[in-house]
Amino acid sequence: MELLEVEQLTLVRQRTRRGLYQHGKENETVVDDLSFSLNSGSSLGLVGSENSGTLALTLALLKLHAVHSGTVRFGGIDLTALSDARFRPVRRRIQAVFPESFGQLAPDLTINQAFREVLGVWYRGSGRADWHHRIEAVMIACGLPEAVRDLYPVELDAVERQQAALARALLPGPELLICHSYTDGLDAVQQAELINLIRQVREDFAISLLVVTDDLAVAHHLGDDIGVIHQGRLLEYGSAEAVVNRPEHDYTRRLVSCSV
Repeated sequence: MELLEVEQLTLVRQRTRRGLYQHGKENETVVDDLSFSLNSGSSLGLVGSENSGTLALTLALLKLHAVHSGTVRFGGIDLTALSDARFRPVRRRIQAVFPESFGQLAPDLTINQAFREVLGVWYRGSGRADWHHRIEAVMIACGLPEAVRDLYPVELDAVERQQAALARALLPGPELLICHSYTDGLDAVQQAELINLIRQVREDFAISLLVVTDDLAVAHHLGDDIGVIHQGRLLEYGSAEAVVNRPEHDYTRRLVSCSV
């Protein structure tokens, strides 16, 4: 069953024109006629550099970037047709984590306060015991010791901050987890630790996984299927093993050679 369907999606952004005889703003296409789907319980890795429109794509899936044309359906619901108010109940079902450099944890909140802030949005009517159980469950699943609950993000190391961000994303009980450049900026050992964590969390929580990255090796480790995006267009799509071992496009071959 298809959980996420993206059909002929085009995203644009405004670019400032600078020149002797040009000034003002113009629309620049960053994602061009992109289509892919993700079945419930499956994982997909989308590989593309920063200038391939991948961040705009992730934000569009979260309704944080306007859609120029095309559709995004989640669980059969056309997200592009929903107002922000009507999208809110769906938002709980789609959660995302970003690279450590994004500073996705509020610096002025302890980890426990950040968790409780999420629960206050989605489980306001639940009791204290339920909140405690939910927080304990995601902390155990993400390998976080009890002691970090009272610490601020700056007091954690980079991996712990990513573990905490992941635990927070799991609190609402999502059906789809989007990992956007989640392991960027970390060394090989740290990346391997987080990749193994994501794989385990996907199994434990039975969630679908969309991995957006510029690292083909990360997509290969986490994705059942892989799509390769270049300059906003989908160049290649197939099973992870087929794309990595039998790439059809020159650009994909270059990515494979760089990841070996």
